Amino acid sequence: GSRRSYLVNDTLPGVDSVSTRVTSSEPVIAERAMYWRPPIERRLGQLFMIGFDGTALTPEVESLISTVRPGGVILFARNIVSPDQLKKLTSDLQNLSVQVSGFPLLISTDQEGGMVRRVTWLDDAVSQADITSTEQAYWTALNRATGLRDLGINHNLAPVVDRGIEGDLLSRQGRCFKGSTEQVGLLGKSMVEGQKAGGILSTAKHFPGYGGIDFDTEHGRLAVVPGVPEISQFEVMSGAGPEFVMSVAGVFYNSLDPDLVFTLSPRGIELLKESVSGNTLVISDDLGTDTMNQAYTLKGTVVLAVKAGVDVLLVCHAPNPIQAYGHLLAAVRNGEIAEGMIDERFSRIVRLKQRYFSNN
Repeated sequence: GSRRSYLVNDTLPGVDSVSTRVTSSEPVIAERAMYWRPPIERRLGQLFMIGFDGTALTPEVESLISTVRPGGVILFARNIVSPDQLKKLTSDLQNLSVQVSGFPLLISTDQEGGMVRRVTWLDDAVSQADITSTEQAYWTALNRATGLRDLGINHNLAPVVDRGIEGDLLSRQGRCFKGSTEQVGLLGKSMVEGQKAGGILSTAKHFPGYGGIDFDTEHGRLAVVPGVPEISQFEVMSGAGPEFVMSVAGVFYNSLDPDLVFTLSPRGIELLKESVSGNTLVISDDLGTDTMNQAYTLKGTVVLAVKAGVDVLLVCHAPNPIQAYGHLLAAVRNGEIAEGMIDERFSRIVRLKQRYFSNN
């Protein structure tokens, strides 16, 4: 038969490329395209999930997004007023992100149900502590996901899979499933499945767990515990394929690493990746807290987190996001962090976005 030419272009969204022309007498199934990498500033921003103040795309928020070009934003109660306001905010954020970075945004919130729910008008008053069956967990998560997606939120920082201990902070807040370790894992698995069915991404948290800690580690002091708590429930939950798992920030687990809190510890992040099956990305708990900054400085925190293996850096409060971005950019430029480490995380994040946004 005659030879024909085919244009092959399988690029990632927002990444400039050159299609490869292939001449063949047989149909071409796949051919690797040639890529031009975006500038390091654009790649680096995709590693950040950031918070901001206000309920609209003000000039200040627009400047923040245009400077950092983050991969995601996190919305708190301070950002949410009403359905119409929230829909406009998420739409404006998406439009700006595509304009300044070439990539859509992960728009995230903490919608656990019960006392931790940023969108208060959803029918979402049941706490995780009150969920008793996998069927209830699935349908609760599906309804939650549908409500969030309709508002422009595509990523929920839930479920909580920590093993609570009676009297600790998470248990007092009703944020932990009750039952055996296996039951906790199965309930978490069902919630991830429900959120997938509802069309949003999931972050299971907080690995390896805040269980037994009776104070808020974001303020006052970091926690020190003797050993790593029970984690097998995370492996059970991971059968549902959560897109992210959140690593505990302000806790030393002495038997694992007495010198670094978990999310800054290479040993800690390695344990997470060994314990959670699937192609799951690691997102830190908030790196901009008072306790983390006092112990490590903001620069030290973001640099150590990247070196430890964290994929997505959560920085929740202004002006920390711009400062954190600047510190990490400087560390790449001076060779403290290899550019290849950024490229590996950037590629994983963009591929996740490609899969998600092409199907939604």
